[in-house]
Amino acid sequence: MNTGLGGVIVYVPDAVEAAAFYERAFGFERRFVSGGKEYCELKGSVPLGFVQEDFAQKGLPEIAKNRPGNRPAGFEIIVTSEDVDAAFTRAVKAGAAPVSEPHDKPWGQRVSYVRDLNGVLVEICSPWTSP
Repeated sequence: MNTGLGGVIVYVPDAVEAAAFYERAFGFERRFVSGGKEYCELKGSVPLGFVQEDFAQKGLPEIAKNRPGNRPAGFEIIVTSEDVDAAFTRAVKAGAAPVSEPHDKPWGQRVSYVRDLNGVLVEICSPWTSP
């Protein structure tokens, strides 16, 4: 069986607002918005989508909601940048909450963390390829 990662979807209160934040904070471009605006998708090698919670709840069990005041969920969105320091500054200026300032890892990667407008943890890091 041949499988692959087709995308990532995050459940949020407002899909259009979440997509607009990622455009401002990280420079993503919008690929698609559904007619009812309950789903927005951003361009990328792995598409990042946002679905409104009330729409998602019609077909799913109860989910833990992403909120700035709650602990972040047990996952992160990774955004790569050649200039992690500038990307971190841009994200914070766009309204992201700083979690960890840019710093170097022992394997040579530069990494920082923020939380988006819904409290989702976002890693901003330099590109890295495994050995």
